[in-house]
Amino acid sequence: MIWLKRLGFPILFGFIITWVFIISSTYGAKDVFWGTWVLTSLLFIFVIIPYQKFGTTKFLSTVISLALFLRIGLGLVTTEHLLDWGYDQEPYQSGYLFKDAYSRDLQAWDLAISDQPVWSAFSNDFFSDQYGGLLALSSSIYRLFTPKAHFQINIIFFVAMINIIGIIFLAAGLKEKSKEEVLSTTSKFVILIFAFYPDAILFSSSQMREPILLGFSACLFWIIHKQEMNIWRRFSIFFLISILLLLISLKIGIFIIFSFLVWMLFQPYNQFKTSIFSKFIVIPIILFVVIALYFSYNWIIEAGKWDAILLERSSGFVQYIVSIIGERYRLLFASAYGLFQPVLPAALVEPSKLFWRLTNSLRALGWYLLMPVLVYGIVYILREKQKDKKFEYLFLWSISIFWILLSSIRAGGDMWDNPRYRLSFLLFIAYLVGIAFYHGWKSKDHWLVRIFVAEIVFILFFLQWYISRYTGIFGNLPFFHMVIVLSAIFGVILVSGAVKEQKIRKLKNESENLRK
Repeated sequence: MIWLKRLGFPILFGFIITWVFIISSTYGAKDVFWGTWVLTSLLFIFVIIPYQKFGTTKFLSTVISLALFLRIGLGLVTTEHLLDWGYDQEPYQSGYLFKDAYSRDLQAWDLAISDQPVWSAFSNDFFSDQYGGLLALSSSIYRLFTPKAHFQINIIFFVAMINIIGIIFLAAGLKEKSKEEVLSTTSKFVILIFAFYPDAILFSSSQMREPILLGFSACLFWIIHKQEMNIWRRFSIFFLISILLLLISLKIGIFIIFSFLVWMLFQPYNQFKTSIFSKFIVIPIILFVVIALYFSYNWIIEAGKWDAILLERSSGFVQYIVSIIGERYRLLFASAYGLFQPVLPAALVEPSKLFWRLTNSLRALGWYLLMPVLVYGIVYILREKQKDKKFEYLFLWSISIFWILLSSIRAGGDMWDNPRYRLSFLLFIAYLVGIAFYHGWKSKDHWLVRIFVAEIVFILFFLQWYISRYTGIFGNLPFFHMVIVLSAIFGVILVSGAVKEQKIRKLKNESENLRK
């Protein structure tokens, strides 16, 4: 019966979704049916086996089903033009959400139908993928399963399923960490963020590397939190997943692997845990970061400067700001601007196709819901009484903020690259937000409310500014005058919060004195 579920259901699901793909496409069944059925069935097997092994729950089943439906649904809509969604440009007209996906996928198909070996994807002959991993994978899928048809949806299905497998391993890792048979409320928050963060859905609906990075990151999360595992087996699996991660993205992969290796030091099975902050551990970590930054500095800064110039050329608003602050501070402003990308007020107001206005608004909303909780993470660190949890959270929070800032500098304020680099670290961000939000929500912490109020004020001010800019309905303050007013409002919120905090502490001290 177990093997019937593990093999029968995947074959059935593969058969159904294969016909959905064929009916939605312009290809005939004779060119794509058998290969697509085999591919989809295999991928469903890789989903169902770990799902059953780690324990099935109604919550996880619902999350996986809805997450897969959203990813494949969006992928079908855009690839097969089931809606009028794209602009009059070749990538969009060819059914690709991203220009990177368009270039890489076309080259993957060219390689698949050529006489060259797949590993030539790692040579300099192919410019569309600087690392070669995803290009090689895509080419292999085309060559093995649909050699007679450039069936784009198969690649989307592949990257989406890797992302779905990541959700399962994340859930398993969270169970291991909490040492509970069922998922805690905090764990459910983390899973929901990881599964339904808008950019995670969008990028998983295209031929992009980020969904694969997320899937492999979740596997590493499970490996480092698995309590009962032989040390050699743990490092062997960790090493194997790390190699796959590096093949997809070398530079981002190195940072993700480094972060997980340090995170492993915090786990209860680690015999060095009691001396985690000794000089023997801290100094090598600091040296690694300094050396990595030294060798990456030119790449980060120069690429950021170029992206900042492109941002200025494409935005009258940025040109206006740079004309005031000077070109010297262009990158600094673009980096700060990038932290808020996609800008929610702009996404709501700027003229564009309905599909992109809705998509970018949801993407921005997702990020703007996470930002305040990340800021609240500072408060959570101060409130947490258990030293182990405090230091673990502090490390994760620090390295995540560092990555977010680094991503913003590297992308130079770009609307797509900023969220894209940030997305690669979603597992860490989701974990931080899940823990901090549950703590603030459960304790009814006034700081969490105040931080959200500050963000709402920020959004409303800039929403009015963008409406005025594009419609002329309202008059508005000069930009820097508005910044001064906002700063004053934020100052009032901060001071009132400090006063409230002082009152809470005073009441707490009085209560403790009465008990004595």
